[in-house]
Amino acid sequence: MDALLPGDPQWVGSYRLEGRLGAGGMGQVYLATSPGGRKVAVKLIRPELAATPQFRIRFAREVDAARQVGGFHTAQVVDADPEAAAPWLVTAYIPGPTLQQVVSQRGPLAPDAVLRLGAGLAEGLAAIHGCGLVHRDLKPGNVILAEDGPRIIDFGIARAVDASSLTATGSVIGTYAYMSPEQIRADRAGPASDVFALGSVVAFAATGHSPFDAPTLLTVVQRILDEPPALDGLGGELRRLLDSCLAKDPADRPSVSDLPARFVGVPENGTAVVPPPRPEPTVALTPARHTPAPPRARQTRFATVRDPGAQADAGADAGADPYAATQTGPVPAAPAVPVPSAPEPSTARVSRRTLLFGGLGVASVAAVAAVGVPLLLSRDDANSLEGPSGIGALAFSPDGKTLAASSPDGTIWRWEVSTRRSTVTRVEVPKYLQANAFSRDLTLLARAEENKVQLWDVATGRSVATFTGAPSGPAQEGYLQSVGLSPDGKTVAASGREGLYVWDVPSGRAGAVNEDAKGGPAAFSPDGRLLAAGFPVQVRRMPADQLLATVAGGQNKDARLAVFSPDGQILAIAQVDYTVRLWNAGSRQDVASLDRHGAEILALAFHPGGRLLASADSDGKAFLWDTASGSAAATFTGGSAIDAVAFSPDGKTLAAGLHGGTVRLWPVQAP
Repeated sequence: MDALLPGDPQWVGSYRLEGRLGAGGMGQVYLATSPGGRKVAVKLIRPELAATPQFRIRFAREVDAARQVGGFHTAQVVDADPEAAAPWLVTAYIPGPTLQQVVSQRGPLAPDAVLRLGAGLAEGLAAIHGCGLVHRDLKPGNVILAEDGPRIIDFGIARAVDASSLTATGSVIGTYAYMSPEQIRADRAGPASDVFALGSVVAFAATGHSPFDAPTLLTVVQRILDEPPALDGLGGELRRLLDSCLAKDPADRPSVSDLPARFVGVPENGTAVVPPPRPEPTVALTPARHTPAPPRARQTRFATVRDPGAQADAGADAGADPYAATQTGPVPAAPAVPVPSAPEPSTARVSRRTLLFGGLGVASVAAVAAVGVPLLLSRDDANSLEGPSGIGALAFSPDGKTLAASSPDGTIWRWEVSTRRSTVTRVEVPKYLQANAFSRDLTLLARAEENKVQLWDVATGRSVATFTGAPSGPAQEGYLQSVGLSPDGKTVAASGREGLYVWDVPSGRAGAVNEDAKGGPAAFSPDGRLLAAGFPVQVRRMPADQLLATVAGGQNKDARLAVFSPDGQILAIAQVDYTVRLWNAGSRQDVASLDRHGAEILALAFHPGGRLLASADSDGKAFLWDTASGSAAATFTGGSAIDAVAFSPDGKTLAAGLHGGTVRLWPVQAP
């Protein structure tokens, strides 16, 4: 549990909040205490979803249905207010580790435990279906192994069976590795869809991996649609039962009401073959290791995510569950509405660790698949590029074929990524080491030089433009601390002690100096409409004369580094207290504080998919963060200060520019 942030409420309804349990696609989840002193989990819905009338109608309908779910194998909904300014939902807080955590640490469950698990989950699903609901996101991370048996949790994307008006064809909702074929095709997903997920979850418990594991999301989807499940090592009645649950055609799957007896193998005399449930012991958790099946190449059509709430859930949850928890103490109690989170590794060595990437924020599953989901970073597999005397800026070309680096000795290095061959362009040697930035198309280098910014042609080394700010005095009043180029290359922004400068590249004209935005970063959003600058950081609408918001509080008063996520929603700010602050530009609220660095943060870069963030510091440490959970997913050591980082356009390589000039290439690849 994390401490409450300054912007968090102290109370939701009559429930006193005690800490943050995590965040997901629908909102923030808190641990809270009821008026009677009971621990509960409170989910507070995101403001942008609450502002959508269709979402409020759907949320109210699902709350009414979920309140009716009882039984011993679900988490009870105890309170809710769909009409509140920020709608909220309260469920019982269930202590115990998730199935994902236990299997990741201890491996597959014993056969008798697998059968008990299947029977318990089937009984829970029967209770859910009996109330007219379909869960639609049953997965190992949504199963708590409580002392009295398994509990199904998180009704965040459940749907009423008869809610046809709000269950649009074409919506893809759920976690991909445990989706049914009809969910992937965006067909109507009824109770049989939960039976398919049940078979996948039980297979995971029995084998240690999803029955449709594969290196990429696209291959996972293809296997679910076209290939039989991987149930190696299983036989007898359990194998036959799982095969029937995982039938491609919903009509061929067994009824959920028949499954409890089939899992426990109850004979006609009523005597159970399997012993009664026993409490699961406390375990320590370490990274999971899976052996995915080889990929298959084929084309598959997918449906577009249309529902706002569905898109949020699918984006935030799709890649979160496959993270294996990594903790060094006892397993903490899990909330009744858990939020998947990427854990922090126990050591800096994260070779061969699975990092299934989700939360891409794209419009369709087809687009997600086309990205090519990166799964693994291995520090030990890094290649090195040599030559520069240091690194000022680092960037890939849009096609990913070229990597460029500017050096303080007045050279620009370009490497062919496939061959590692280099080309050097010489430009004027700068007087001081100041901010550098490449244009998105890699044709220009913008370099701050005392009170001016020069643009250099990367291919020829010619100076193509000079933009002058305030004259430099004894104390370097005109010294420019940051420089940025708009995505289209038509605008240069630079910040210094006199204020924020903005120049039009084609005409050379300078806009008014924004004296209230002195110093700080000069970071454009990917669409070029926003600019982050100033101490403290301000977000301005281009042409930078309209102040939209000030990122107040925190330790960003001297921040010199910021970067927007690919969708422009999240602003990452490197603060002077060695933390990275994540701030939502839409809701204008803090998302998380990333705290693992022990030295000044020198570089930030978002992964092209938007969920992962790389940060690097002067001690040579680089971290890969899961911004949805605020956890460090991997740690790397460069050997010296890391001055710049950049992801390749396909997301498969993280380049890190070391202070001495070496460029490390860390692969992002399948295990």
